[in-house]
Amino acid sequence: MKVLLIDRDPTDLTGIRWFLQTYFPGDVIIEICSAMTETSHTIQQFEPDVILLNIDVIANNRSTALYRLLQQYTGTIFAMTAEPLFKNALKAIELQVAHLFVKPIDLELFKQKLMTVSLRTRKVDEIKQTPLDNSFYYRLFLDSPTDSLKTTFYFTMIEPEHLDMFNKLYVWLQQTPIYDSMQVYPLTDKIVCLFQTDDLKIVEKDVRTLMKEWQLTNSSFLNIGIYDGPLSTLKQMYLLTQRTLHRSFYEGFGHIFYTSKQLETQPLDPLLTPEEQQLLISSLEDGNIEAVKVFLYRLSHEDIYYEQDDLRIHLTSVLAQIRRFMLKYKLHEKAVLEQHYRQLFHLILEHPIFYTILNGIISFTQKLIELAREVRSEKRADYIEVAIEVIDQQFQDSTLSLSFVAHRLGISPNYLSALFAKKQGIPFKRYVQQIRIQHATKMLVETDFSISEIAQLNGFEDANYFIKIFKQHMGTTPSRYRKK
Repeated sequence: MKVLLIDRDPTDLTGIRWFLQTYFPGDVIIEICSAMTETSHTIQQFEPDVILLNIDVIANNRSTALYRLLQQYTGTIFAMTAEPLFKNALKAIELQVAHLFVKPIDLELFKQKLMTVSLRTRKVDEIKQTPLDNSFYYRLFLDSPTDSLKTTFYFTMIEPEHLDMFNKLYVWLQQTPIYDSMQVYPLTDKIVCLFQTDDLKIVEKDVRTLMKEWQLTNSSFLNIGIYDGPLSTLKQMYLLTQRTLHRSFYEGFGHIFYTSKQLETQPLDPLLTPEEQQLLISSLEDGNIEAVKVFLYRLSHEDIYYEQDDLRIHLTSVLAQIRRFMLKYKLHEKAVLEQHYRQLFHLILEHPIFYTILNGIISFTQKLIELAREVRSEKRADYIEVAIEVIDQQFQDSTLSLSFVAHRLGISPNYLSALFAKKQGIPFKRYVQQIRIQHATKMLVETDFSISEIAQLNGFEDANYFIKIFKQHMGTTPSRYRKK
């Protein structure tokens, strides 16, 4: 970009030129004109893209050659004035200047204005140089091999770690030293860079430089996909490169992915099995965060990748079990936790990085476990409700005992026994027997299992003992009950 600085004071112009040459990104050629008699000739010879003009040097007489030349000028004019008077503002309006600065001008603001002009100028040049029917975006929808680019190039696609940095990344790419050797095309959330070379090593070197410089200047990462297959249509190269960037979900950012190494995914049952539900609930009840981590990290093997949609649905099933745990200890009544839970739901559905989702679930679960432990210690949990749930889940286990359930709840057996008798009206042991007999009566009617098998399936190791307890509760033996 060529910039012409016009003012009678060469000292001010020298300072502006030094600033732009030092801090303006990209190529900029700067000329100074401090002799007003040479201004028109300099404009015609230099053909600047931008003029920074001290509006004070323009005479009030609108018929001068310089004034007429500036009115016909098709580039961008910036003006500055030492006297912010109405007459100077009127001249700036008549010349259609892009911005009127008051001296001493804000150099950072001037640099930003120039960057906007630079970006706009490049876009115009690209449109002029590329016919519509051969444009990048037009060919992006074509399937015919004859519509591929005729020049030798490498197709790459860049994805920023944070989507709100997308516009900044686009501008930044156009200001990098290697911009002249690549073409940049923004898409919805990714940017295509076409490197005009047939050497993959050069492309690798350039993209690594881009990644490093972006990280240093913006404290964030990029992922870059490189199409390294045979020359094909833009559409085919785009689809394959976009697909290879799906690895971002599993591997995070700061990587280069090649289309020749496509990710192979496997299906996953998105819903938890009853056994998985029980394992997760038991881990939460036991306060075993390590077991929860093992349960979740089984989804992130190095060599096994599951379909992204299946993983997200699977994790919402995990969240449903966590919700049960929250309700049991009334943790949903805490506004902060409830808000955190809803945020976690959106994290599972929307976040682009898998391990960030897992860590969010683990962090939230650990907090719940700690709070549930506090609830137990303060005796605010409904111990009998929890005890009944444990019995319902494990009545088939013949080793189920008062001590076992009390240990799960973190209270003493004597305390649990007293609470149980007070709330349920019967001792713990008799309640367990009732649950077992209820299930046994159902099996006697609905199945052909033997009396011995039904006894074992309902927590009775000894069939004779089962018959004895059954008769105590039902007033008849299992065989007679079945016959009736």
